[in-house]
Amino acid sequence: MSQELLTTDNTYYVELHEALVRLEKNEDFKKVILQGYLEDKALSSVSLLGRPEIRRNNDRGSVIEELVAISNLNYYLMMVHNMGTSALVDIEEAEAKERGE
Repeated sequence: MSQELLTTDNTYYVELHEALVRLEKNEDFKKVILQGYLEDKALSSVSLLGRPEIRRNNDRGSVIEELVAISNLNYYLMMVHNMGTSALVDIEEAEAKERGE
């Protein structure tokens, strides 16, 4: 892979990571997404799994699908952080190599 392509690809992940970091500092994002969806909604859905009427009506599958969706979003946010951090290290190493360090 060429250095230019590597830098371009990595820049995308760094920019995505930086955007997510900014979002995570936003009080509305924290309230609606991080707390409201990833925490409160997840806890509420887990609590539903044990309710007799959910079991009786065979609604557990729907609740589990909601939990999977929450998990997928959480995983994506983690991957944005991981890819951005890794890409930043790669860019810094490439720049150091160009400088002869």
